[in-house]
Amino acid sequence: MSGAPGSRFWGVVTTLGLTGAAMFFLFGVMEESRNIPNPTPVFAGLAAAAIFFALLRGPVGKAIGKMLEGSAVPDEQLVERIEQLEDRLAELSNDQRGVAELEERLDFAERLLAQRGDAVQVRLPESRP
Repeated sequence: MSGAPGSRFWGVVTTLGLTGAAMFFLFGVMEESRNIPNPTPVFAGLAAAAIFFALLRGPVGKAIGKMLEGSAVPDEQLVERIEQLEDRLAELSNDQRGVAELEERLDFAERLLAQRGDAVQVRLPESRP
């Protein structure tokens, strides 16, 4: 479902939400560390930024990127299913042509029977009393 518009939307929302939360955290840590003589919050913020950057540049970031782009490689099951549906559509088209031909033949036979019935009624001699 990577190509579905709904999953892309939620992927973008999730990515932007996580990015926003991480930035909010980093800026909060940096702001709080201004008034503290201990540099530990600054190092913690920088470590968090490095981990966040590594995640986005690593396999997690690549997976998010692929999800947002959509997969360019077709799914084998999807391709097989589409081929089956196309074959079935061709069969239905042939069946539809056959039904149309049968309808034409039936109409022709009904017209012939109707004409024959009229001719038989005209030719029948009247019964004698």
